[in-house]
Amino acid sequence: MKLIYGTIAALGAVLAAGVVMSPSFAQLPIIRVATSSIDRPVASAETYVQQGLQQAKQGNREAAILSYSQALQLDPNYAAAYLNRGIAYHELGDYDQAADDFQKAVKGDPDNAEAFYNLGEARFHLNDAQGAVENLSRAIELDPNHVWAYNSRAVVYAMMGRFDQAVADLDKAIAIQPENADAYYNRGKAKTELGNVKGAIADFTEAISLNSQLAGAYGNRGVLYFQTGNRVSALSDLQRAADLFNAQGDLVSVQQTQMLLQQVRQSW
Repeated sequence: MKLIYGTIAALGAVLAAGVVMSPSFAQLPIIRVATSSIDRPVASAETYVQQGLQQAKQGNREAAILSYSQALQLDPNYAAAYLNRGIAYHELGDYDQAADDFQKAVKGDPDNAEAFYNLGEARFHLNDAQGAVENLSRAIELDPNHVWAYNSRAVVYAMMGRFDQAVADLDKAIAIQPENADAYYNRGKAKTELGNVKGAIADFTEAISLNSQLAGAYGNRGVLYFQTGNRVSALSDLQRAADLFNAQGDLVSVQQTQMLLQQVRQSW
């Protein structure tokens, strides 16, 4: 899974007034599929789960849900079936049902870091930030190298205004996985909120070096370049962001970035 803390920083009507960050999730999380460590008493239930995994891999989440449900009819305590059905519900945007399944998964397999991780994601989407933090923290306790749990908890902390804690979590995520472009991007956003412009620019630059298609990194770096008086670099980054957003079909971000470009040009 990866959560991205915002896409591009928003400016006020007048650029000179400063940068106003508008945190939002750029996309639905990408959630890793997991299997239970518990031996299953019913082989046919496992067959249905494997069938569901294949269906989910092919993008047929509704069929996967039916397969997981068939597994649960045969074995109502099958934690992996609840977990993977919850993932399918989550990807369909049914966060209530996803959270219910993840809760059953952690009850049936209380040492499964993936189950707590996914429950934390679902709780966040249900506007339960504290519940999200608690479950993501439990995932980290069970798996101290769970890079996406650190990344996701950082996003939740940032949305709660706890930017120092967000940076600390992203430091850990980067230490575990130095090639994680999303972690650098998210840390750049958090550092921007803390007023660490130099550090934020460095993080956006590293994110771009790891993922040259990360449009939001160009956009946010462009905003910061303008804030520091580097108009040429600001225009270059914002134009690159607009081009990438357009290629990715993100028309809302294209429009936003074009407005920022216009404001930068008019400031000369």
